[in-house]
Amino acid sequence: MLSDAILTECIGRDVGTLAVSWPEDVRESDWGKTGNKKLHSWAFDRIYQYLEYKGEVRGVEVLKENEWNTSKTCSRCGDDTKSNRKHRGLYVCSSCGLVGNADCNGAENMRQKITLSPHGEDRSNGCMAQPSTYLFDRESGMFHTREQVVS
Repeated sequence: MLSDAILTECIGRDVGTLAVSWPEDVRESDWGKTGNKKLHSWAFDRIYQYLEYKGEVRGVEVLKENEWNTSKTCSRCGDDTKSNRKHRGLYVCSSCGLVGNADCNGAENMRQKITLSPHGEDRSNGCMAQPSTYLFDRESGMFHTREQVVS
């Protein structure tokens, strides 16, 4: 079950507190006939209940965290300019220059509300994503990795 897999991962990584994004007052909004039907069949509260119950048994505290404004607020400097969220996956802070995944930025904001890190502490796990770059080759009319086009 999903809740077991999540809690096993938490225990394996020595995570004592799990914050679950909670869409505050989502059921009270009117999303239209089709939207309301889909929303009310969404079992977000059920997965939370499983996590909370099983987390208590396994020693992981599970908290509901309101996600309001977390993806538009910079996790580094606190700037909450709406235009910092460029599109679905990209966050660029106009104040401090932070560039990152918008959902990761929102998750970091949620983490900061729950657990404070000592100033300057490096929380990096040492891994860094290596994004692939694809360029359009006009001669072949296809996209290729940067190395194939440049070399």
